[in-house]
Amino acid sequence: MFDLVYEDGGISHRVPLRPGLSLGRASDNDVVLRDFSVSRHHARIEGEDESPRITDLGSTNGVKLNGEFVTSAAIRPGDVLTIGSFELNVEERGVTAEGLSSATYLRPLAEFKKEYDLEAPPSGAVRGLGERERVFEVLAQVAKVLLQVEELHPVLEKVMDLVFAHLKVDRGFIVLYDDEGEPKLELWRARKLEDGDEPEVPLSRTILDMVSGKKVALLTHDAQTDGRFEAGRSIRIHQIRSAMCVPLWHLEEVIGVIYVDSPLHVGSFSTADLDLLTALANYAAIAIEQARLRERIKSEELVRQRLERYHSPAVIEAVLTGPEHGTPPVMSRETSILFADIVGFTSRCETLPPEEVSAFLNEFFSRAADAIFKYGGTLDKFIGDAVMAFFGAPLPQPDHAERAVRAAITLSRALESWNRERSLEGLEPVEVRTAIHSGPVVVGDIGSATRVDYTVLGNTVNVAARLEEFVAKPGLIVLGETTQAAVAHIFPTEHLGNVQLKGLTRKIAAYRVKLEEISHIQGSVA
Repeated sequence: MFDLVYEDGGISHRVPLRPGLSLGRASDNDVVLRDFSVSRHHARIEGEDESPRITDLGSTNGVKLNGEFVTSAAIRPGDVLTIGSFELNVEERGVTAEGLSSATYLRPLAEFKKEYDLEAPPSGAVRGLGERERVFEVLAQVAKVLLQVEELHPVLEKVMDLVFAHLKVDRGFIVLYDDEGEPKLELWRARKLEDGDEPEVPLSRTILDMVSGKKVALLTHDAQTDGRFEAGRSIRIHQIRSAMCVPLWHLEEVIGVIYVDSPLHVGSFSTADLDLLTALANYAAIAIEQARLRERIKSEELVRQRLERYHSPAVIEAVLTGPEHGTPPVMSRETSILFADIVGFTSRCETLPPEEVSAFLNEFFSRAADAIFKYGGTLDKFIGDAVMAFFGAPLPQPDHAERAVRAAITLSRALESWNRERSLEGLEPVEVRTAIHSGPVVVGDIGSATRVDYTVLGNTVNVAARLEEFVAKPGLIVLGETTQAAVAHIFPTEHLGNVQLKGLTRKIAAYRVKLEEISHIQGSVA
């Protein structure tokens, strides 16, 4: 088995010899020699693997074997072919330490990092200064372009733009690994593709696993001739020949790969091309992780915005950062439940257009939410013209009863101020019935398989709702017996008697907060 070894633009190429291998200036040749001294289809290798022949295809400048023009001649190791301005040496097929064909080149990432470390002097043994400067020049462009892009898909598009701008590739693919470690094709591009055509996806799991598992950059001049890939079915099916595959690594973790190939040509890429693609992939991985981070931040901001519709900012912060984060979605908690309902809402809205009804409710709900959030409460839901909230969940609040009462008083004071404004506009005053009851509930995400709500359930909720509906009068804040027992030392209250509520077997002691004795809300909660 023989190789053709030649230089093009200062870059060394090694191409395995095989019957049918074509050489010429046109891009559909296996070995493309880009010079006008070379005919479009200049020569072809014929014969058997062990006894190849070079055949002139009627070229303008002919083919020389060891300095002599030939039309067809046997070639062997040590011979020199002259095609146009190119000299191609025939050599024995090289073998690596692992017994692999030199058609495939593996470059460990550690070696690459050491070779292109800006802090270290160039080794010179493997890379010339010109190649290093080429890599650094391209990286300067890469850093400037990639690190300015914020979203993931545009980052991938920019990566592919740079690949096609600096490397002679026909196809390019970017694969990212998901959370389960499975590869997902994120982007592909083909240099020559008719409108509406879909390219074949030649990605080989054998190559992917080798690159990501061993953390190596891979260059194959002709994957068809490499024994390492004999088990790769996709390599045979897609006739993968010249290809490069490099890992996208970030903080020692491989998050994906960039794969490029030239399926019709053998020996299209050099080791310098591999280093350039590897360096580009390093920057690309950083940009990809930054884009993913930005997407996660945006997602978390949306979650926070949604939570802010139901919880106070302090509760949200504690839930997202505190030790309770990640607790079971449904749990039992001691809470205080608050209901506040507008008096006479149905008759009030009978003559109002829908737009004014909506504006009126928004005014009320805004004041109610502000009062609830001020004391760390959770806004459960708006029920028509009523508000339901609870205190003591999702985070435990030993003083949940006090918080709930303070929120109710704050809402009452806010309504007084609103009514003064309404009076100046000649509008009717707004009165609200409010009730609070404390006790155990089940709290968490409750619902069906397709929709859940974060809410509370239990007898405590039922009692609070019935106290508001059947006991509370306009302008009153009514407390259940457990709530009153928890706050009697803080707020003046008055016993309203024992009431029989629908669905309960025993009577409940009801109290009202004596607002007339509270000139202002004293004290504060933690």
